[in-house]
Amino acid sequence: MLSSELQQEAKLEIIEHEYNIPINRDLREDVSVMCNLSEGIEEKGIKKGIEKGIEKGIEKGIEKGARQESEKFILNMYQQGCTLKLIASVAGISTDEVEAIINKKKPALS
Repeated sequence: MLSSELQQEAKLEIIEHEYNIPINRDLREDVSVMCNLSEGIEEKGIKKGIEKGIEKGIEKGIEKGARQESEKFILNMYQQGCTLKLIASVAGISTDEVEAIINKKKPALS
């Protein structure tokens, strides 16, 4: 009865045949309201899920863009002859992280 999979008419059939409750206009309206509420809740949940997905996608895109800009900055400093220690200090990361970024992008530097 509480399943959102069951349509209004199926629920009315169950009420009438399994519970031997006569179906009148008021009961039909109440079941209709109940079914519409569950559909509304489901639609609201789907909408909320889509909105959260979009937000997460935007956040990830911003993070990726910021990371790419940071890597470009680090590579530019490296190409200008700056030391790993200086690059790390300016970028606010460890020299190991600077080295990893440079090594990851080294083929593109040639």
